[in-house]
Amino acid sequence: MKPRLRCIVVPAVVLVCLAMMSRGDAASPHDVVAVTASNPVLHGLELKTPLDAERRWVNFRGPKFYSAPQEAVQDETPSYLNWYEIRKPEPEAVKRLEVRDAYSGSETFSVMLGPPAFYLIPAQTIQDGPPADIPESLNHFLAFRIANVDSLALPEPTPGKPAFVCLPVQQWHHEEHVPIKSAATVLMVYEVKAKASEGKVTTIDPFGLNGLETGQKTYVYVEGKRIQ
Repeated sequence: MKPRLRCIVVPAVVLVCLAMMSRGDAASPHDVVAVTASNPVLHGLELKTPLDAERRWVNFRGPKFYSAPQEAVQDETPSYLNWYEIRKPEPEAVKRLEVRDAYSGSETFSVMLGPPAFYLIPAQTIQDGPPADIPESLNHFLAFRIANVDSLALPEPTPGKPAFVCLPVQQWHHEEHVPIKSAATVLMVYEVKAKASEGKVTTIDPFGLNGLETGQKTYVYVEGKRIQ
């Protein structure tokens, strides 16, 4: 168990201490940065979220975005994701989720899902030496646009406007099946003020090695839980 902050009970600082404690165990937010791929991928495969009765076929291209943690966490393997854009998504039935994320503490709020927008694939980064490890619990995800959110119940403060919620998926590609590793985990994606994040990163995922030229940071995501 991680050590907790010791708060001196002084009225002016009680709320600050509680807020720090409630977020002290939360995973670091991840920056989501627009990228231009040196070797763009155009592909398709079958996916199935916990809300789907059957597998769905998705066509995608990219990567269009790349995400990485804002800060390193000691003794944890950092998680990186390549974001592939869904091409011509099928119409979706109305779906409503109750979620809770790292910013909401014990509070839950509801979101209405729109069409899928991105397929998120765990990636490894390559700098000097062998590729970085991939966390064993990291899922593949399907990012759905948020059509509506219960703003009255949205926790404050938030990093920005809710944009997507990412649900874990099973994946089938040729003879390979990738199961869901953490079914309750979701990623809440918030739109933030665009900020330049120019640079280069080399990643490798199941679709190969790719050099990514980074552009603007437009979103951040935080890990959350699906309540129902």
